[in-house]
Amino acid sequence: MVITGNRFQLFDRLNKTSKTLFILTLLIFWIQSISIAQNSKTMDFLVWNSGDSLFGAVEHINLKGVSSRFYKKIRLTDTRRKPKRFNRKDVIAFQVNGEIYESFWIYQSSEKISLINPKYVIGAQIGEQYFLKLISKGKLSHYQMEWWEQGESSLMQMDLLRKENDHFFIRATQGIFGLKTKVLINYFTNCPELQKQIEKRQFKEVGPIVDFYNSNCFN
Repeated sequence: MVITGNRFQLFDRLNKTSKTLFILTLLIFWIQSISIAQNSKTMDFLVWNSGDSLFGAVEHINLKGVSSRFYKKIRLTDTRRKPKRFNRKDVIAFQVNGEIYESFWIYQSSEKISLINPKYVIGAQIGEQYFLKLISKGKLSHYQMEWWEQGESSLMQMDLLRKENDHFFIRATQGIFGLKTKVLINYFTNCPELQKQIEKRQFKEVGPIVDFYNSNCFN
């Protein structure tokens, strides 16, 4: 059987076409896999006590009234657009708009949460349940507690810090007054260099303190 030059050219073109299609197929699968991974990171989700995770659109703040408030039940519209409601006590974490909230039961030595007392003890369904916004997690983790003052329309926040082996948070900021310097110095007795930096007013915000601790201090 004799194959002419034209047929050689035809086979060569077919081989090149097959290779191109193969490469394009790989690229499509690669792009799809990246898209799925990104969606899993950005999509809202809810984790309940059983450990199961549900994906969809999460709502935990009621924005429809005169003043915004937390919903008594956390709402999730799943990927099939089916709405569900979950008792807050049955939820251990959720993500909404890229922000992760974790459930903690917190109490203080007094009967009610006092903004003066900087220590918040973590209990097993003792005290009051709060969903704290996770800012960063490490040897020293940074959270924010959110709430509304009575008669106020804006959401209030305060920064809480927790070493990984501690069973309590400490309050790191005091509203417009900035960092709670004395509280932070007392808390970081295991890191003298950080104590010195705080005492010299080298930090204006909580984030750099957390970064310094996680990079230079030991529990």
